[in-house]
Amino acid sequence: MNFMAYVVDGEIYVRANVCPPCQSIGFSLEESVLICDRCATTFEATTGEGIGGACVDFPKASVIYEVSNGNIVMKGTDLIAAYEDTLEPGWP
Repeated sequence: MNFMAYVVDGEIYVRANVCPPCQSIGFSLEESVLICDRCATTFEATTGEGIGGACVDFPKASVIYEVSNGNIVMKGTDLIAAYEDTLEPGWP
């Protein structure tokens, strides 16, 4: 399982880093848009919703986290849930 963390407008976001149809595990961030490095499908960075492209039906699920002593802390079950939700088209 791969994940990405990034900051948009001062807010931290953690999401599954996978694009199931094209089998990519890499995204670029341009302002508030995530772009799949393989198929160029675009997603809203703040919501994970698809904007356009071949894999648009696979929104990027977010991971619940908290910041503790300057560290981003997540539970394994929340990581698994976000990853599994991203493998399925649409939202659960």
